[in-house]
Amino acid sequence: MPAAPFPFPARRDPRTGRFVNLPPPQVHGFRDVLRWKFGFGEGFTPAVPAAEIPPYAPEYVEPDPAALARPPADMVQLTWIGHSTWLIQVGGVNILTDPIYGRVCAPFPSLALRRRARPGVPWAQLPRIDAVVISHSHYDHLDRPTVRRLGAGPHFLVPTGLGTLLRRWGAQPVHEAYWGDEVRFAGVSFRSLPARHFSARTFWNRNVTLWCGWLVEVAGRRIYFAGDTAYGSFFPELGRHLGSIDVGLLPISAYQPRWFMREVHLDPAEAVQVHRDLRIRRSFAMHWGTFRLSDEPLGEPPVYLARARAAAGLPPEDFRVLKFGETVRV
Repeated sequence: MPAAPFPFPARRDPRTGRFVNLPPPQVHGFRDVLRWKFGFGEGFTPAVPAAEIPPYAPEYVEPDPAALARPPADMVQLTWIGHSTWLIQVGGVNILTDPIYGRVCAPFPSLALRRRARPGVPWAQLPRIDAVVISHSHYDHLDRPTVRRLGAGPHFLVPTGLGTLLRRWGAQPVHEAYWGDEVRFAGVSFRSLPARHFSARTFWNRNVTLWCGWLVEVAGRRIYFAGDTAYGSFFPELGRHLGSIDVGLLPISAYQPRWFMREVHLDPAEAVQVHRDLRIRRSFAMHWGTFRLSDEPLGEPPVYLARARAAAGLPPEDFRVLKFGETVRV
């Protein structure tokens, strides 16, 4: 019996040829960015009272070089490096997600977009990298200096349209994928999944390339890397289509003001909902505390996540926040 077709193929606008999100369409554009930045948009109510938010200071765990060099063969070993960058070690394969070791997440020097926390694993302590997954083209997820340092050798898994840019930077081999496409090598399956977001490196190339999440399957384990996404009505059906997932890596920040950010980023309550929609056994928070990308305090997302987790009746161990450099085994 043939496999059921993937229910959420990527689509392009027939007028422009650019990629579009699954319905409903996004309604905010560059004009709304200016409204937000210059204070002409709607206000917002803080998700957490200011008195409950501690002063932000990054917390670190010094990585164990022996653990990184010799991970257990029968478990998923995860190390949070920062932002959306994870070192995933499973089945003898070492995978980096959206690696950014740069000092800023911008095409130019920027105090506003400077790094607020150093990478949790120094570059020299990284093991051999076999694969790199990229979710989309934004500067906080696709960092040219880091890609150039990785160079040829690792397999790069990227959304459709990004291959030319990465090859120009020296990445090789590069595999492009539409939503639903699967790439296999060395006993690992990488499947591109839909996300509700957008792509851009400049003002004029918005949505020329695709954006995605990834499902990694190796050694009988299934790991979902969300990349950047807002909540979409497709998540419950995607969960039914995929079946249960062992590990989820979910973003929890860049959510205020909601009138603008709800179309591109999950807030912690929505991240909890994605955890439930996709039937994830253990989730871990990312995309917070490294860069200031929005209006909520840097230290708010973990507090908000704890509230949302409790409201959903989710045990704390089911959706954790790690320290920079912290390693866990699942």
